Formats: sequence, structure tokens, C-alpha cells
Amino acid sequence: MTPIHHPTEAVLTDYVSGALRPAFAAVVAAHVEGCPHCRSLVSSLEALGGSLIDDLPPSQLAADRLAQVMAALDVAVPPPAENTLSTAERIPFGKERWLAPGMSIRKARIGQGRDLLYILRLPAGQKTIPHGHRGTEFTAVLKGAYVDGEGRFAAGDFCDLDPAIEHQPQVDPGGECICLIASEKPMRQTTALGRLVHLLTGV
Repeated sequence: MTPIHHPTEAVLTDYVSGALRPAFAAVVAAHVEGCPHCRSLVSSLEALGGSLIDDLPPSQLAADRLAQVMAALDVAVPPPAENTLSTAERIPFGKERWLAPGMSIRKARIGQGRDLLYILRLPAGQKTIPHGHRGTEFTAVLKGAYVDGEGRFAAGDFCDLDPAIEHQPQVDPGGECICLIASEKPMRQTTALGRLVHLLTGV
């Protein structure tokens, strides 16, 4: 199925330039690897960036710049040994934590800071708890589909939410939904049950 929801060109530009923080870059990468449209755009942006760099006058690097770059690479998503593993498969997630029948979460830390990165698994027909957001949230749908007030998001789709959004996604009845999610801060819970879930999961 061809994705219909994509990152904006501004997000892809930040992704190509390395301006996205690691957790958010991982979600964009998960979308790009399954989206021909965005792979083509990323290739064009990389070519444009390369030509702009070629046109810059040479400058001397600070003595410790190479060490800084290598340290930054150490906290990025590790590259695959072969081209057989997806982005989500290369991320060092913790143990899967059961939340309810058919519902679980696996959390990871990518890089420094307080950004959250996790995989959320929901069973067919399941609704999430109503919630809002305290910052930017990126979602890449890895399997299945869900619907909310913003539309229907199926495997391969990308969703970018800001703090103004409040929603309650519901998984399609045809099968489970698995999403890779990065967020700046834990969700803004609007119910007592949601606050309890936050205490249990930290998201």
C-alpha cells in the first residue's frame, strides 16, 4: 500500500541536514524507507545539499570537531550490518511491557535529552485513551491502521502532531496496529485513567 500521509518538505529537509533530534529522525527514517515518494525527495535534497556544500569556501575545523562528530554518531540509530533490518528493528528497545490484552509498549532512548521513543501495539478495534500533547509528536505506522479526527493512517503513513491536537485514535477492526512514536514530552492526559497509564508507562 502506498503511503498517503508524509512528512512536510521542511521536516524532510531537517532530516537530511541532521537537524532533527535522534528520536524524531528515527521515526522519519522508518517512514522514508517504505515510501518511494519521500525517498525520492530525500535523494533530491541530499543532492542539493551536496552541491551547496561543494560551493562553500574551505574553512578550518576546530581541533576537537572530529571527536564531537564521532561522539554524535555513537548515539545515533546504529547502521544495519546488512540491508535486511528496518529502522525499527535496529533501535535498541527495552522489554515489551504489557498494558492490556493485545496492548503493549516498548520504550527506547535515542541520543541525549528527554525525548521519548517507543513502539505502541494496539489490538483490532481498540481505542486509545483520549489525550492531547505537550509538544511535537511524530508517528510512523508500521502495521495496521487507525482513524482519528485527523484522518485514517495506515501502514507506511506518517503523522506529525502539535500541542493543539486532542484526539482518541481507534484501530481498524481488521487487525492490530503497531506504531513507532517519538514525542518531546509525555502525552497530556485528559482523564483519570490516562493519568494512571502515564504513571505506569511514562508516556
